[in-house]
Amino acid sequence: MSAAETQRRDRRALALAGSTSGLATVTFMLATRNARGTDAPIELLGNAMLQAMPLGIFTFMLETFQHAAKPMLLASLSVGVVLAGGILGTLSRGALARRTWRRMLLRVFGYTTGIWAPLAILLVVIASFGTTVPLDTPRLTTLALWLAADALAYSVALHFCAPVLGAMLAPRSTQVDVDAPAVDQSRRRLLAASVGGLIVATGLGLSGAFIRDVYRGGAGGKRGVIPEPITPVGQFYIISKNFSDPRVDVDDWELQLSGLLDKPRVLTHDDLLGYPQVTQLTTLTCISNQIGGDLIGNAEWTGVRLADLLLGAGLQSGTVKLALYAHDGYTESMPLSKALESTTLLVHAMNGEPLTARHGRPARLIVPGKYGIKNVKWVRRIDAVAGDFRGFWQQRGWTDDATIQTMSRIDVPRSREIIGLDAIEIGGVAFAGDRGISRVEWSADGGVTWREADVIEQVAALSWVIWRSTWNPTRRGSHRLVVRATDGRGETQPEERQSPIPDGATGLHGIDVGVA
Repeated sequence: MSAAETQRRDRRALALAGSTSGLATVTFMLATRNARGTDAPIELLGNAMLQAMPLGIFTFMLETFQHAAKPMLLASLSVGVVLAGGILGTLSRGALARRTWRRMLLRVFGYTTGIWAPLAILLVVIASFGTTVPLDTPRLTTLALWLAADALAYSVALHFCAPVLGAMLAPRSTQVDVDAPAVDQSRRRLLAASVGGLIVATGLGLSGAFIRDVYRGGAGGKRGVIPEPITPVGQFYIISKNFSDPRVDVDDWELQLSGLLDKPRVLTHDDLLGYPQVTQLTTLTCISNQIGGDLIGNAEWTGVRLADLLLGAGLQSGTVKLALYAHDGYTESMPLSKALESTTLLVHAMNGEPLTARHGRPARLIVPGKYGIKNVKWVRRIDAVAGDFRGFWQQRGWTDDATIQTMSRIDVPRSREIIGLDAIEIGGVAFAGDRGISRVEWSADGGVTWREADVIEQVAALSWVIWRSTWNPTRRGSHRLVVRATDGRGETQPEERQSPIPDGATGLHGIDVGVA
């Protein structure tokens, strides 16, 4: 074999070994993510990208992919790690040699250190604004140690895979290293195929499970059926700014009440349970919900009135707003008048059970009439302030008012469903925040004529309504079904379509069905 052919063979072996080792590193990151005190590096990078992303790109991703956007980003980052591993592998020609275990360990140590040092610096900088958990000194130490472990996993995998792959790609009569003992290459091929297959299968399995978990977290219930009055926790939509959400220990959680208060205080979870408890049915919807979207749900929330906490701490007369801080670095605000309404709650339970981590455990805010961006999860601090306060999304051009736009949706029949001339049920949900719904109308001719819904089930004063009617198609062919709602103040849902960003979507939901 010529020198040029040997170099090409070595580059192929190193690139393949590096890519396999990159996949092994992703596998290691995901397999150990629950044991880490901080997010895995790909999660830190994902968080940072989401937060630093220009609003136009973020808007495009959100409107195009909705809750599938973050799983797609995770998959892309995982592929990026695999590709980066391949590039690093081509720079590590020493990995092809098979010598003594002592030399192998020294080479692994040196290579790990070479990767770890720049990686640690880069990830700590990223973590300063990309992590979902505040990085104090202990967590920085933990992050550095796990980065070293990630680099070690890559180095070990590379120095194991490279010689084996080099031998596989070499002619059967040629050894990779003149100092290496003769080894039956068919056994090497079998070993490499077995280990490589195990790495690939494990990596893809863990990545797929994690991506599925992230994707399912954004789903907002089943379509093609009229929703239940109260949304099960497992079907309740989840949207956050984070690539992965914080995990806050209830026993260690504290809520700091500060700012313009006569008696600033720190409350524990047990302190929260000591206040008068309130249970309230309230519908939440995300400001990024599209027309006809499923980022909406209704639940029974249990907690305390925010007014009880504030008045007990002695609100000072100059207070204008509350500045809200969460464990994931999220910030928001609300006018004092809204905070003192009896329906504004700090809750710790959902549908009779403690909040799940993804829904804001240990405590979150429920602010009726306002989009989800104001219903802060993982609350850790509330400041009474005398002036304006611009939160996370307001600094990026989103609304500070966040009043819910009137919406209505057709859930049955399904879009593009083929039905017969027999009578069928048509129905769905409508919602206008704390203004309520006074009327729901629907049309079977694209909005030319309207008829009022037969039944409007008002679940609760602050909840969505479920509407139903019976439709008797009179002709075969295509029909355009459209719905609109009128809020409790007599204002009909606007027909003009508006993007969710920055004030929430407006427009009428419609579907096409066929009558055969």
